[in-house]
Amino acid sequence: MAMLSRILEPDSIAVIGASSNREKWGYRILRNIITGGYSGKVHPVNPNKDEILGMRCYPTVIDLPKGADLGIIVVPAPKVPLVLEECGRAGIEGIVIVSAGFSEIGEMERENRISGIAMEYGIRMIGPNTFGFINTHLNLNASIIPEMSERGGISFITQSGTFGLALVDWAVSQQMGLSLVVGVGNKADVDDSDLLEYFSADSHTKPIMMYIEGIDKGRRFIDVASMVKKPVIALKTGRSRAGRRATLSHTGSLAGTDRIYDAAFKQAGVIRARVIEELFDSAHALSMCKPADDGIGIISNGGGAAILAADLSEDLGLHLTDLSGGTIRMLKGVLPAIATPGNPLDTAGDASYDMFKDVLSIMLSDPGINAVLVIYVHAEMVDPCIPAEAVIDVRERCDKPVLTSWIGGKGLGTAIKLLKEKGIPHYPVPERAVLALNSLVRYKKILQNK
Repeated sequence: MAMLSRILEPDSIAVIGASSNREKWGYRILRNIITGGYSGKVHPVNPNKDEILGMRCYPTVIDLPKGADLGIIVVPAPKVPLVLEECGRAGIEGIVIVSAGFSEIGEMERENRISGIAMEYGIRMIGPNTFGFINTHLNLNASIIPEMSERGGISFITQSGTFGLALVDWAVSQQMGLSLVVGVGNKADVDDSDLLEYFSADSHTKPIMMYIEGIDKGRRFIDVASMVKKPVIALKTGRSRAGRRATLSHTGSLAGTDRIYDAAFKQAGVIRARVIEELFDSAHALSMCKPADDGIGIISNGGGAAILAADLSEDLGLHLTDLSGGTIRMLKGVLPAIATPGNPLDTAGDASYDMFKDVLSIMLSDPGINAVLVIYVHAEMVDPCIPAEAVIDVRERCDKPVLTSWIGGKGLGTAIKLLKEKGIPHYPVPERAVLALNSLVRYKKILQNK
């Protein structure tokens, strides 16, 4: 654990293979570290340069005056063993190897060699064949990813570099806060289980997202994941035969039979996501809401959207609570005459502040309701901020999870921003909100069994 902090929380970094060529990863990583606002020491290392990006360049890590906590290696694969050896001699204990050209292309001997060197010198190593990592709480972008997301509580372990790139890009566009993003690459040393242990103890991390193509040490993964006191949501690819073949050639990982992973995740208390949106959306909800017992309520100003959400809820096995007699009487007192109290609840088009405030307060007060999804279907004559403000005001006085879905495209931006700023998860379509709500319920069941 302490050794991993040398990698993920370094006070000083050596970029070995730093470059002044804008097309090279050695340039991109060095530039990202500097422009991201990292406050620690940064040393470019390249025997052919005296200076890069205005900083003194050193021929080798052995020439660094005070060494470094972390070495990021971005040199051609055949040179990596020699450079890693120099890092060991220089006392650098944390390494990230961005260079590709190892087991993912069949060069197992080369990968075994660097594993042996790392073991000999007591080095912890992420990679090879990784995009690097991001630690937003240190303003540290030690990766090839062009832009850091906002600070937040979601940490992410990914075996795919391009998927990691896409995730961070998506998070930036959604103003979604991340904490740590790590590309494990070929996992020649540090693997998913090591990072799960680290994230479990990390004060900034709330839920943990994982993109998995294969796990080599299954028993250890189950043991570690079982001990993690935070939600873990995993997207495991390679379910199909074609997918398993692609996985082997992508990161050199054996995918394994899918039902084995299903059983392992269940035993370890890992929530399995089937698609990318479910992975993101579940983590988003779990970073902002406490887990919920089954028994949900659905409110909407449009009947069609409420029915859609109710249908999917039933498909997933979520229970839509039958409202108590007291709840029904209170709802009758505030609903329009044409509206029928029930769950899902349709306000018959009324999206006024008072209507949304009253029906949400009443539904949350029902002892059988443990979480509520509020859907607003936009009509041009209504300001969508008004029902959003009602939800915010009610939510501040209740600790049951409230998820929202404002539907309608143009004109919703300010309302959605209001909801997000107040820590209320928002989803552009009800189906995504229901999947996220399902993860809150699944995680509560996991906690009860741990």
